[in-house]
Amino acid sequence: MRQCGRCFSLAVCFQFIVLAAASLEELESRASALKAAGNAAGALAAYQEAAGLDPKSARYQDEIGFLLRVLNRSPEALEHFHQAITLDPQFAPAHFHLGVALFLEQNTAAAISELQSAANLDAENAAYQSKLGQALELSGQHQEAIPHLKTAVRLQPADGLAWINLGSALEKTGDAAAALDADTRAIEIAPASADARNNLGLILVKMRRPDEGIAEFQRVLEADPSNNNARFNIGFAHLLKAELDQAIPAFRDVIARDPKHAAAHYNLGVALKNKDDIDGAQAEFSRALQIDPKMAEAHYMIGITSWQSGEFDRAATEMRAAIALRGDYGDAYFMLGTVLKQKGESAPAEDALRTAIRLDPANPGPYNTLALLLRQKGDIDGSKRLFAEGARAKQAKENELGVMLGRQ
Repeated sequence: MRQCGRCFSLAVCFQFIVLAAASLEELESRASALKAAGNAAGALAAYQEAAGLDPKSARYQDEIGFLLRVLNRSPEALEHFHQAITLDPQFAPAHFHLGVALFLEQNTAAAISELQSAANLDAENAAYQSKLGQALELSGQHQEAIPHLKTAVRLQPADGLAWINLGSALEKTGDAAAALDADTRAIEIAPASADARNNLGLILVKMRRPDEGIAEFQRVLEADPSNNNARFNIGFAHLLKAELDQAIPAFRDVIARDPKHAAAHYNLGVALKNKDDIDGAQAEFSRALQIDPKMAEAHYMIGITSWQSGEFDRAATEMRAAIALRGDYGDAYFMLGTVLKQKGESAPAEDALRTAIRLDPANPGPYNTLALLLRQKGDIDGSKRLFAEGARAKQAKENELGVMLGRQ
């Protein structure tokens, strides 16, 4: 009798295990179907129940995190992604989903770290490479983004967003021809993409094909008259062509639609300066700084216009403000040295000019200004040497320009 009772007990236990396994399979099937149907809350409940039956499943924790993020319950989602990674550090989807969630939370550094982990664990996953490249590109790490974006478009040639980001990264690293190829490919894949056309237009403008660029921007506006980026880019193209009478109203139109568009205020200031409207230019540069206090270029341009007006103290103050925001601002060091030389402050002027040369050895201006300063101090040999170096820099720049123009 005892033996029979034991057999009955084992049978019950065995039956329980089978039922539990079937229940888990049923829960997963239900969760998957609800997720596919767009019922995030129902899918979440099913995966939570499944995780209760299998608490060591990294995949269930990742699914729960994903659905919580869909339901805008981000703090809870992050907890489950971390739990999935704790259960299985090699589970790439959890790293990827955590990276995307962090990116949406604008925690860029942490997001890139997780996306990098996902890409390392599954190097042939196009989505991982594309998102990592996008995060690097948007964070300003353009050179680092390029190999990941190239891998993404190799693995998934129809990924229009990856082509757009690749074009942007290539353009910002100076590879205009490759950027043009990437932007053209993006347009072929996504002809209705305003971002793709704006990017293509910009690279055409920078390749000295402004009319073609303007045509792309106008196509964007034809499809979407509210696209202020395209309107701004048209103004930028006219500014580069020195068509100030077209650039000024274009930037004013952008500002009328978006008064807090710092770059439009700044570029309007540049256009007004080139029309010799110094007061109007300074007002626009100041407005740009009110909107974006970290815009070093606006301080620089206020300094330039102050210098043109003979306000040397203000010019020096603005150049120092620009340098404080951007420590490698070679042009600002050059102008600071120039202003200080004119103020008779020889020692700090020399320091600023030498820094300008170190930061931008291809610019002949600081060599020549420093040469004049050394001549005033009686250092004739040093002055001659710097004039010679300045002449070499000037010749090199002219040769480089000749080669570039010869390629057009």
